[in-house]
Amino acid sequence: MNHRTMLGLICLVSLVAFALLPAEAAEPPLIRFGHGFAAEEQVWLMAARPDLTPGQGTKYRLKFISFQGNPERFQAYLANELDGGTAPGLAVIFARAQGVDIKIVAGICQEADGKDWFTTTYMVKDDAPVKGVRDLKGGTAGVLGFKTATDLWVRAALLNDGLVPDKDVKVVPLPFPAMGAAVRSDKVNLGTFVEPFYSAEVVKGGLRTLFTAVKAVGYDHELLDVWFGEKFLKAQPEAVRSFLIDYVSATRYYLANQAQAKRDLHKAGFVRTPLELYLKNADWKRDPGGRVDVASLKKLAVFMHEKLGWLEKPVNVDEMVDLGHLPR
Repeated sequence: MNHRTMLGLICLVSLVAFALLPAEAAEPPLIRFGHGFAAEEQVWLMAARPDLTPGQGTKYRLKFISFQGNPERFQAYLANELDGGTAPGLAVIFARAQGVDIKIVAGICQEADGKDWFTTTYMVKDDAPVKGVRDLKGGTAGVLGFKTATDLWVRAALLNDGLVPDKDVKVVPLPFPAMGAAVRSDKVNLGTFVEPFYSAEVVKGGLRTLFTAVKAVGYDHELLDVWFGEKFLKAQPEAVRSFLIDYVSATRYYLANQAQAKRDLHKAGFVRTPLELYLKNADWKRDPGGRVDVASLKKLAVFMHEKLGWLEKPVNVDEMVDLGHLPR
């Protein structure tokens, strides 16, 4: 074999190797994921403890983006800045009603009754004359925002006791950290409390429970869920499956090692509550397999449409939930 032939073979081999390189060295799909600031522990754990998620970096890449509110998250999705994220089931119902092409693929936590779980709690001053929901007539209730889950629960409680929201009881928006001071100073008569703020206020004393989210609607139901855009689900089904395999793994680790998981989340900065208090906080109910209570979402959608008038037309909940990517 002469020098020219040898050189040609070397070039040919190099070209073949170069042609194969992109397919072998291509980075896994990037998932731009929008998350919130409460009750999403197993989601945060995927960022705080990537060692619990073997698919991360090999089958998908994860970019966490923090948002304070659901509207901002959905706006980012519509601007093609997100592929998926977290949101209350109620918020996803709203989004679907407005034509946003997203689907719930897994559950994060639920509002559930029972001594083992926390449920969003509505409190009044300990020395207030309010003994029942009817006694709120002429008063003011603080919620996180209008047409949020916290707003729905208040309105459900008022309607159940024959009161007309906005007429008999004024509903005003307040951030969670300001609820305790607002109730104590009589800025509002009723406040909405979630962890870690609930436990912090209980330690301070002076407040008592009037009702809970579960008592307001009368049944356990979805609180927070994981969603993805329909286009991303179709374009990257394997990445979504790998993400959800790791998500379920992180959920099960969190449930089995809650104290250590909370320490890891606190160290990573996902939780600012003092660690000693955070470790003692009661937690929401979390399904170890990431399953979704679809029936409860259907009840909420009907209530939003028929009782509150928040939806112009019914929403098909079956079409907005796709659990086919969850591990069996």
